[in-house]
Amino acid sequence: MKIQHKIIVIPLAVMLLVSTITIVMVEKYLESHLIQRNKDELTTLATASLESVRTVELVDNQGEEHVLQSFQKLAENFAHAGDFRITYIDAKGKVLGDSELSYYQLDKIENHANRDEIKQALETGKGIAERFSSTLNADMLYVAVRSNEAHYINESSHIAHPIVTRIARSQSSIQTAINEIREALFLTGILSLSAVLVLGLFGARTMNSAVKKEQQLLEKRVENRTSEISMLQTFSGLLNACSTLSEAGEVMSNVIPKLLPEFKGSVSITKSSRNRLDHTAHWGENWPGAERFAPGECWALRKGHQHFSTEHGIQTPCHHWLEEPKEEQTLCIPLLAQGETIGVLHFIFPLDSELDHYQELWRTIAEQIGLTLANIQLRDSLREQAIRDPLTGLFNRRYMLEAMEQAQSRAERTDTEIATMMIDLDHFKLFNDNFGHDAGDYVLKAVSQVLKDSLRQEDIACRYGGEEFCIVCPSTNEEQALHIAKRIGKGIRTLELNMNQLSLGTVTTSIGIAVYPNHAETMEEVIKAADEALYLAKQNGRDRAEVSHLKVTKSVKDKPALETESAEV
Repeated sequence: MKIQHKIIVIPLAVMLLVSTITIVMVEKYLESHLIQRNKDELTTLATASLESVRTVELVDNQGEEHVLQSFQKLAENFAHAGDFRITYIDAKGKVLGDSELSYYQLDKIENHANRDEIKQALETGKGIAERFSSTLNADMLYVAVRSNEAHYINESSHIAHPIVTRIARSQSSIQTAINEIREALFLTGILSLSAVLVLGLFGARTMNSAVKKEQQLLEKRVENRTSEISMLQTFSGLLNACSTLSEAGEVMSNVIPKLLPEFKGSVSITKSSRNRLDHTAHWGENWPGAERFAPGECWALRKGHQHFSTEHGIQTPCHHWLEEPKEEQTLCIPLLAQGETIGVLHFIFPLDSELDHYQELWRTIAEQIGLTLANIQLRDSLREQAIRDPLTGLFNRRYMLEAMEQAQSRAERTDTEIATMMIDLDHFKLFNDNFGHDAGDYVLKAVSQVLKDSLRQEDIACRYGGEEFCIVCPSTNEEQALHIAKRIGKGIRTLELNMNQLSLGTVTTSIGIAVYPNHAETMEEVIKAADEALYLAKQNGRDRAEVSHLKVTKSVKDKPALETESAEV
């Protein structure tokens, strides 16, 4: 049974039970009360009628017939006062007068000496009996009261003393009153049950409406929570798949506004130097925060946990806000991973926002972002260690080979050329022999910096081994490669090499150039061609660049002869 039905049925059942018990108890009480009241009333009437008997006794000496007529008249007059029957009886049971009979019917009435109420009245002064009256054809209540004349002695009297006054009343009047009360109680019970039914129906409808609203609200909350969990799972999956900070920033800008629609936000990442944070990504309107700021400018980083700009009426905004948001609250949350602070998650939201609803959500977002950024930084660090030369900071040979394969595929799609340069420092062994390995390392670093400054962003410079370097220049022909080689040679030649206030002199370089696909069909062959051109540059006097003159002829399988042309660098 539904709760709405129980709300109606249970009160009705209780009310019905209570009403039934109440009606029965009231009926029993009223019945006994009315009967007792009737007995008391009849006793009072009987006692009062005995006072009138004294007037009849005054005419006792006038003859029996006259006495009986007096009693009959007295009975008839007294009975006019109510709905009862009054009978006067002497001590021998003879009826002296009866309000329901005529004077001439008195002789036909049987002697009443054997009636229970008469016996009790003569013995104790009062008698009560209930029985069916054949004369009146009804259940009657009889109350008999004896006069105080037990020692009355008058041999000439026509009546035997003491006289008993009996008053009878039909029980139907009592039953009628009880029935009327029963009907009133029943009607009251029906009205009460109807009222309970109406109130129950109204209450059930009201509760049903409230339950439906609450159910809809709960379903909406469950739906929203399910949607949030689903979006968080998607958000987590996308962040875990990000390989760069820019990709992570793009995911955050797309997903977080859907999770926190009232919030504007941004992410700042701690630099490896730990003395600065850089703004990486934001969502919402124009961000009012600084692009770069020191860790000490953020209260969240100082406290080690989240910080609101206004708490308990106290305003303490962070110093990295260029413009403090008006009528809005700011929140900074440190991004932590493995005990280290990775960055800060910033939010701006209205002052009347329901923070309890969003608090757990932004904590989950902050934890996920912190772990993701830490993983990306770790991957970047491991990747840098795997592809970079630790001394010079240039790419290593492994990365160069992978990059050359990608560059070859791109060149085949775009029908462009790739220039490859092999660079070797002239007489570098003398630096190590004369000044030591520290000086040699210093020279390698200086030369590497010249290479970085002389190349484009898309060019790849790597340390090939020892004092040898390799440069890959996509979308570069022979003429452009030769120009780059001259710029590199000039830059290295003009280096001022001083270490520990000791001049190390100057250093020159020899460069070999080969271009794909003009000089070779594969990048591996291009490297060999550039290496052969490098040795040719050394043979021709060093401090110069040589371009390979290998020609690729697809119809001829034999390797073409080596032809070169030189240029001083």
